[in-house]
Amino acid sequence: MAALSSPSHPWATFHLDPVACGLIGIAAAGYAYGLLRLAGQGESWPVRRSVVFFGSGLLSLLLFTMAWPGAYAHALFSAYIVQVLGLFMITPVLLACGRPVELVRSVASDRSRRIGGRLTRVRLLRGAVSPIFGALLVPVITSVVVFTGISGASLRSEPLYHALQVALLVLGFLVAVPLIEGSAQVTGIAAAAALFINFLELLLDSLPGGVLTFRTHLLVPVQYLALHRSWGPSPLTDQHTAGAILWGVGEVADLPFIAVLMVRWMRVDEREAREADRLLDEAEGGATLMRPWWETDPRPPR
Repeated sequence: MAALSSPSHPWATFHLDPVACGLIGIAAAGYAYGLLRLAGQGESWPVRRSVVFFGSGLLSLLLFTMAWPGAYAHALFSAYIVQVLGLFMITPVLLACGRPVELVRSVASDRSRRIGGRLTRVRLLRGAVSPIFGALLVPVITSVVVFTGISGASLRSEPLYHALQVALLVLGFLVAVPLIEGSAQVTGIAAAAALFINFLELLLDSLPGGVLTFRTHLLVPVQYLALHRSWGPSPLTDQHTAGAILWGVGEVADLPFIAVLMVRWMRVDEREAREADRLLDEAEGGATLMRPWWETDPRPPR
């Protein structure tokens, strides 16, 4: 892709991305179909979820793929990083807040629900989407994209570029859904472990951004060096800007995850406390059955 001219107003730039248009159309049509099916069953769906899915989730997908990050991803490494972070850490969370998986469950047939139930019992799949391990994917994925040949290869090949976009969305969705649509079966220990690991991940997120920010040698793909732009920052300055964005956005984007996990932990703790109180009440109600045998033995003492 040839280098673009200097933008007069970066965020006013628009670049048509046919793959992103297709993804937006499929997601919007699928969600709307689920709403129609649910309405046909006489059930309601919270309006705020639909607003978040269409108004925030799909709009963010459009912005990260067709506004400045998508238009200048092939000219500025900082724009490329913004797109990677947006597609992996922001758009999936906004889409998950619309509860699309819950909507699918609500309109799915009994057979589909049974198949889904069997899939959720697969240990490997459960571990992959667990909030305990999902958070650790964030620094791993960003490091793999930035410090391997993936970024350069995606800039040289349009099919690989779009495949990376889809992969980031899918992986981000796998991380976000367990946090947003957490199962009621999560224990307090698991919720606390997920919160601890998210704090650890908050520290790990600073590593790839710090490397890009403070490195004095270029790590950006060679495509950026061959553009010979007459505008914008130098490649090294652009790399430092990308590192600062990766560092700052990575840390800030973790805060909502931590907040969600803290709320989830408190809810799980409250639920377990209610369950413990219920069991104690039942035990007190059947206290005569739990008395020592010598107090309930009908035989007269010798």
